[in-house]
Amino acid sequence: MQANQQDFEEREQLRRSRIRIGSNGVTTAFILDYLERMLPVFLDFLDFSDAEIYLKNEKSPVLMRVLHYGESKEFFWREEQYELGKSTLGKIAQMVEPCMLDLTKETFPELNEKIIRAGFTTVYCFPIRAESGVLGVLCLADKKMRKMDENVEDVLMETASVIGAVIFHERQTLESKRLIVMEERERIGMDLHDGIIQSLYGVGLSLQNAVIKLDEDEKESEKQIEEALSSINDAIRDIRAYILDLRPRQLRNQNLYLGIESLVREFRANTLVEVELEKDLKNVDTIPDENSEILFHICQEALANVAKHAKATKVNVRLWETPQRVMLKVNDDGVGFDLAKINQRLGHGLSNMNSRVETVGGGIEIISIRHQGTTVLAWVPNTAQY
Repeated sequence: MQANQQDFEEREQLRRSRIRIGSNGVTTAFILDYLERMLPVFLDFLDFSDAEIYLKNEKSPVLMRVLHYGESKEFFWREEQYELGKSTLGKIAQMVEPCMLDLTKETFPELNEKIIRAGFTTVYCFPIRAESGVLGVLCLADKKMRKMDENVEDVLMETASVIGAVIFHERQTLESKRLIVMEERERIGMDLHDGIIQSLYGVGLSLQNAVIKLDEDEKESEKQIEEALSSINDAIRDIRAYILDLRPRQLRNQNLYLGIESLVREFRANTLVEVELEKDLKNVDTIPDENSEILFHICQEALANVAKHAKATKVNVRLWETPQRVMLKVNDDGVGFDLAKINQRLGHGLSNMNSRVETVGGGIEIISIRHQGTTVLAWVPNTAQY
């Protein structure tokens, strides 16, 4: 066991000693880690010693070196960047089929002459592509004069395709996250402008009027000051509600009931609204983690909506189970709303709840009556669905 551990550590040290990192402006930690771990494995398998990867910048037609791996410390190409379509490497990247550069028969000014002096005779280049088009080039240098076996070429083409798929998926994921952040910032900005900022602006006007009327009508001035103080308290309550909504939460090591209990406790502290929590769960620890997380986040969203929109004085949260389901109900006695006429911000939150619960085969119902309150009823399977 100790010998195996030592052997692993030696291989890992050797792997790291052969890696040279280039520009990180076109990659992420995940992509870089993937490439660092994948390259040595398939190079050893195919009996190649050195490889180099260039990736295209997302915002410009420029290829940038991101990784070099091998026994040689010399980079294959002279420059760290090449414009797409206007250099040897840039033209190769736009190809569909792989390309072989024979260093014994041709001169390639953009290649680093030191790799020729080091004994390399061939550079194989495999375009990295995906649905979005050109993503980069995978290059391998070889000291053996050999025609690449067709099966090896197929493996390398497939490897380039896999690299392309991983990079494309990672970039799509990051772009989706960026869009979500931008939408959320816009939503918060609209909420603050339409709610808290307007309230504080109104407070400022009331206090100005109170100062003007202080000498003319003291009672009227006192009344306006009291109204301004009330508006300030309302603004403070709204700010607390937004803080409650924005603070990221996870169950971590808690079960579903303890997690919802902590949500209720924090909601009560920030809103001063009366909350009753009912529980009838005998097998809370056997609920699949994903299902528990979904009900937890639905409860969070529902309570945040109550804090921001409902103007409720009492909230009831109930958690119970049936033979097939775990049920959650959040009910308030607030102003309610018309489901057919909900605004974009509230609708976004309700859509999030519905999307979350459907991913595990659950469901959600929302009943709201103007001036009578809102009930959110959600359920998930109490066992994992495959």
